[in-house]
Amino acid sequence: MNRYDRQERVRQIGPAGQAKISQATILIMGLGALGSYAASQLVRAGVKRLILVDPDVVTVSNLQRQALYTTFDAAKKRFKVLAAKEHLQTINPTVAVTAIPAPLTTDVIQKQSFDLCLDCLDNYTARDLLNRLAIAQHFDYLFASCAGTYGNVMAVSPHKHPCLNCLFPNLDQLKQADCDVIGVNTALIPVIAGLQVSLALHYLVDRASIDFSRLYTIDNWALTWNRFKIKKRSDCPTCHTPTDQLFTKLEQEQPELKMLCGEGAFYTTLTAPVDLVSWQEWLKQRSLLVGTSPLFIHFQWQDHPVSLFRTGRLIMYQLATPEAANHLLTSIKQVANEVSKGGQP
Repeated sequence: MNRYDRQERVRQIGPAGQAKISQATILIMGLGALGSYAASQLVRAGVKRLILVDPDVVTVSNLQRQALYTTFDAAKKRFKVLAAKEHLQTINPTVAVTAIPAPLTTDVIQKQSFDLCLDCLDNYTARDLLNRLAIAQHFDYLFASCAGTYGNVMAVSPHKHPCLNCLFPNLDQLKQADCDVIGVNTALIPVIAGLQVSLALHYLVDRASIDFSRLYTIDNWALTWNRFKIKKRSDCPTCHTPTDQLFTKLEQEQPELKMLCGEGAFYTTLTAPVDLVSWQEWLKQRSLLVGTSPLFIHFQWQDHPVSLFRTGRLIMYQLATPEAANHLLTSIKQVANEVSKGGQP
């Protein structure tokens, strides 16, 4: 039996449209609430390949709103992209899934080849970077967001049509509020993810009919729907920045240490190579090691839980201020430098 029979029976798709879908590679930025639902729907729809990018691990607080993940994934602190890949391949093993447990960077985008990007990010700092990358590298993406009972979806082709900064002239203010913890209605997320995936399938089948200047909004409590015409702004500070200067401001804004929103934690990436075996041996000798896996170790450091990943990602928990986090990071980096040289910290 044809797995995609019911989808091919949709007049707007048909066998020809399904053939286009089955040859498509989709990059999903962010595997949280929206990204996990979108990934599940896209493998069911039969795309050729998914590229999943997200640096975070599964936590218990994710399970209320994020599909695919389980209590087991949270207990083991599995990377979201790796847990998602495993679950997605049980849904449709014919779809190739590439998991990249890393944050969005210029390098990550440049190394990938894809037909469409889905913006399932949870903060406007990362969204700003994605928007600038789309302008510089001439790719399209589908913006989606959820907060409270409101959701938004828009197809973005920023090198010719309105960009994210055209949509949000107050983008810098939104970035300042990245760590404001806002609730979200559980039922809203699959609705918005479904609209984003619907737009993705439409794009793959017939890009020429996509309206890149239309924002769709939904309130799933009042059950209301609106759409707005967005214009490309002549005074947009992003659209009209020369390509070679698009990332200068962002590079200046990037702090070494970032807050993990809503978790009371801070994270960074160590520049020194990470040898988990050497770390494990040293921590065991001092009774500081709490848990291990092939991908990370969990330990106590100056009375704070810390997770160190093979990729160099470091997460420090139960810290009240950036100053306290920086102090803890300084001591950990001293150890990391010694370990990287093969010596004892």
